[in-house]
Amino acid sequence: MISYQPRKQRKMLYKAPNHRRRKMMRAHLSDELYARYGVRNLVVRKGDIVRVMRGNFKGHEGKVVEVNLKKMKVAVEGVIIRRTDNKSVQRWLDPSNLMIIKLNLTDPKRKEKLYRLAEEKRGISIEELEMEERREEEIVEEKEREKEEGEEEEIKEEKEEEEVSNNE
Repeated sequence: MISYQPRKQRKMLYKAPNHRRRKMMRAHLSDELYARYGVRNLVVRKGDIVRVMRGNFKGHEGKVVEVNLKKMKVAVEGVIIRRTDNKSVQRWLDPSNLMIIKLNLTDPKRKEKLYRLAEEKRGISIEELEMEERREEEIVEEKEREKEEGEEEEIKEEKEEEEVSNNE
């Protein structure tokens, strides 16, 4: 039987082995990811892009730099505080105060597990998920190309204006 006493809950948390601590290092997924995969939370990993939801850095978005199982805390890129000796140090955050915005799916096992969970929760096949991701990647690439083309056009227009002003 599991005890509900706070002292025993804390003891369980502090004395937990690493394989259990890993599972406790979870954060909610954004609404977009929840809609896509049907999974509410996942274990935070190095390389995930997260948004801070609580504390002084609320609203800050950054990449997970380090996950410390011993402290059960996460370090996020750009979340830095100054110590009394004016030295900048990384601020450790609890994963429950974070929201995962973009997943790091470079690990094939994590990707496979996520797809399997999505298939169970949403009833959507792995092939359909992969097709959705490819479509989204293509859309992002198109937007980047359009942005680059727009910047090139602006540079050309500025050069033409300079030539016209120099000719006058």
